[in-house]
Amino acid sequence: MWLEDLGYLSIGSQMRRVYEKLQSEGDSIYKHMGIPFKSSWFPIYYVLSQTTRALTVMELTESISYSRITVKNVIRELEKAGYVTILSNPTDNRSKLIQLTAKGKGMEPELQSIWRLFHKHLENLFGKDDFLHQLIEINHKLNTTSLKKEIIKEYTNYMVRNAKETEFERIGELLVEVYSALSGFPKKEEQPQYYEMLGNVGKLTENKNVELLAAVSEQGNIGGAVVYFNDMKDYGSGGTATQEKNACGFRLLGVDAKTRGLGIGKMLTEYCMEKGKKSNAETMVIHTTKSMKTAWKMYERLGFKRAQDLDFMQGNLPVFGFRLPLK
Repeated sequence: MWLEDLGYLSIGSQMRRVYEKLQSEGDSIYKHMGIPFKSSWFPIYYVLSQTTRALTVMELTESISYSRITVKNVIRELEKAGYVTILSNPTDNRSKLIQLTAKGKGMEPELQSIWRLFHKHLENLFGKDDFLHQLIEINHKLNTTSLKKEIIKEYTNYMVRNAKETEFERIGELLVEVYSALSGFPKKEEQPQYYEMLGNVGKLTENKNVELLAAVSEQGNIGGAVVYFNDMKDYGSGGTATQEKNACGFRLLGVDAKTRGLGIGKMLTEYCMEKGKKSNAETMVIHTTKSMKTAWKMYERLGFKRAQDLDFMQGNLPVFGFRLPLK
């Protein structure tokens, strides 16, 4: 009984047991009745039987939420049994069209009579409504919420703090990795001075008005970093940003590719916003580029507004300014 003692940790194993038992029982019933059919074929066969046109593999995959490879494997088995035919797609030579053959259609009345009995006894087994509704809700939650992301986020528990000197080198490497991987962003050979500044980002903290902030996990891993400027005169960008009065800002925000999706960029941004609100600054200034689409959208969701007067060119790269009222 050790499996039952695991509680929710046994959900996967318990559901697999149920699935395998139902499949085995179903196959045994079809065999006993002399019907050459397999339980694993049911979803795809059923969808095909309910349409008057041929369907693509993608349409079948989306209809039943099976993996593409599983759908393809079942289609091959159905084709071998003579129940489906695979046709060329006249509108897309990269895909195929699947439809029931005359033999496949001819089986439907007998299968329907068996399925009605399956439905009756499964309803008795699982209950009329509650279990099915719960299962639908669970499927919806699994499709809209990443269990992996939530568990990793809670396990790593990233927190933002001032970076330590021993972390400066790693943060510099991280920023170089992040920015050099951006599509459409200048490469090292195009702007060597910029990348030298990224690699030696810790040196910026020699100015007491500049802080290097890092998102660090409980395990000591650095997931991202950003440079915060208490006074825009130290901001160091092109354009007119350094002339902004009563303003603070941040730049050079970067998140490790391995930790994306955990909300670290937002965490760093909101940390800077809170610092700004607690300071004497009246506005916060930032910049981004079209290469940073995810960051751009995030800044706008958090209340930053486009400020065209802060735009400038970094070599051949257009850089776009934003402001956020703090008071």
